Amino acid sequence: MEGMELDPNPDDLKLSRIPAKFVLKSHQKRHVCNEEDDDDEKEGSESELDWLPLDLKMAILIRLPGKSLMNVKLVSKMYSSIIRSRGFIDSYYAMSSTQSRFVVALSNGIFNTIEQKLIFLFSFSHEEESSSLVPNFDMAIPSANFSFLSGSCDSLHGFLSVTSDYPHMLCNPITEQVIKLPMHTRYVGYDPIGDDHKALSVESRNRNQHLEHKVLTLGVQGWRHIQDTISPYSPVSSGVCINGFVYYGAYSPDRPMNPDYKGKLASIVRDPCGRFRSFDLWILEDLQKHEWSKQTCLFPPHLWDSVGDINLTFTGTNLAGEIIIAPKLLSHHVRPFYIFFYNVAKNYIRRVRLLGIADDPEFRRSYGFLDKGGCHVRIVPQHFESIAFFKDPL
Repeated sequence: MEGMELDPNPDDLKLSRIPAKFVLKSHQKRHVCNEEDDDDEKEGSESELDWLPLDLKMAILIRLPGKSLMNVKLVSKMYSSIIRSRGFIDSYYAMSSTQSRFVVALSNGIFNTIEQKLIFLFSFSHEEESSSLVPNFDMAIPSANFSFLSGSCDSLHGFLSVTSDYPHMLCNPITEQVIKLPMHTRYVGYDPIGDDHKALSVESRNRNQHLEHKVLTLGVQGWRHIQDTISPYSPVSSGVCINGFVYYGAYSPDRPMNPDYKGKLASIVRDPCGRFRSFDLWILEDLQKHEWSKQTCLFPPHLWDSVGDINLTFTGTNLAGEIIIAPKLLSHHVRPFYIFFYNVAKNYIRRVRLLGIADDPEFRRSYGFLDKGGCHVRIVPQHFESIAFFKDPL
C-alpha cells in the first residue's frame, strides 16, 4: 500500500505505556510480551501448528479480539506472518466495520504535572436499548491532556486522531501505537482511494489572512502544496472526515459543531448555550448546490438533572443514526455518568449510563480525577478497530 508500511514492533509502541505509578487495576491490565524473548518458544511451537490448513488458521484468527491477536502473533513466526499480512489486516478491518465500538477518552485533570497527565481510552460495545454500558480499558496516552480550549478525538479508518497539549497524534488502541504528527498539522483525514492517512496544514501567508494549504501523506516525505484560499477565513472548529473530504467550521469577514449524520455533513445549532430545551439539526443534502434541510429537536428539561451544571456537547451519530449528546466534563463529585441518544426519526431520546468510570471512587482517586481541575471528556461514537500500524510514518 502506497504511503504506509507495516511493522510488527513499532518504536512508537513505548509511547503508550502507562507510567509505573499509574498501573491500572488487575482486571484492566494489558500485557504485551517481548517478541525477541519468545523466539525459542516460537521455533518450538511451529511444528505443532503447521498441520492446520491456512484457510482454517485465518478463519480462527479473524474471530479473535484485536488485543488477543497482538498476543497470538507472539506464539510463532507462522502466526505472526499471517496476522501481519496485508490480506489479513484488510479482512479484519472489513469485519470490524460491521460492528463499531463506542470510545470514551478521559483526561485526568489540567492541573496535574506533565508526568501525571494521562488520556484514558475506554471502549464499549453498542447494545441497542441498553440502559447501561460496561467499559473496556484499551490504553492510556501519557503526558497528554484535553483542555477547555483544545482537545478532540475522532476515528479515522482504524486509528484515533487525538489533539491535546501536543497538537496532533494518531493512535491505535489495538496495537497501542502512538504517532506524534508534525507541529503544523491542523487536521487529519483518510483517503479511501489511495488508502492513505493524510495531515493538512492551514497557515496564514500574510496579514490579509489568505491561507496556505499543504498536505502530508503519512509515509511519504515532505509536505505538498495544494491550494491557497481566494478569500480570507479563520478555522474555528475541529474537522470531520467523510468519504475522503475533511470538513471544518470557518469564519469569513466578506457557526461550529459538525457531526456527520447518516453519511452527510450536519451542523447542530442550539439556543441558549446553557440548558437548552431544543436544538436545530441542519443537514447538507446537496454539496454542489449547497442545499441544507432543517429539523428542530426537543430536549426534555428533566434530563438536565442527570448531568447537573455541566455543559453538553453533540459528538456525532451511531450506526443507527441516533445523535449522541454527552457532558464535556466529569463532575467533581463521584456520581453516575450519563450520555443521551436522540432518535431524530422517532423524536425519542434515551439515557445510557457508562459504568465503572465516573462512579468509581477508587479509579478517580488513583488517577487524579477528583482534585486536579477539569477532567475533560471526548466521545467517538463510531470506531472500527484495526490491527494495522505505521512504519516510519513521517
